[in-house]
Amino acid sequence: MEPVATEADRERYHDGRKWLDYSVHELPAGVLWGADGATPVQCAEMLDGLDEFALVCARLGLDDHSEFIDACRWHFDHYPHYLSRRRHFSDYATYIRDRRGPLRVPPPPSPRFT
Repeated sequence: MEPVATEADRERYHDGRKWLDYSVHELPAGVLWGADGATPVQCAEMLDGLDEFALVCARLGLDDHSEFIDACRWHFDHYPHYLSRRRHFSDYATYIRDRRGPLRVPPPPSPRFT
């Protein structure tokens, strides 16, 4: 049986998707927090928000969002390390390539309820 999406879940999904899309839209330049680059503390907060988004996706039956979630997680996990070792890399794109991470976060499929 398919999970039933509540209006609150749909709203949480859209809010989460909006800030996640914004946070990673400047890749491979960096991860954003508002208009500025994210700090390590902000990346930790984004990981918490990403976990909440993943739970909402699970409740909505959006199993096809795992690639999007995993790619966001990679950047939120790695960006603080890059910031702490920035002098060793010419830029974040080089850091990503050296660690075989995703240069871009692929958008997830549009859910049926949009």
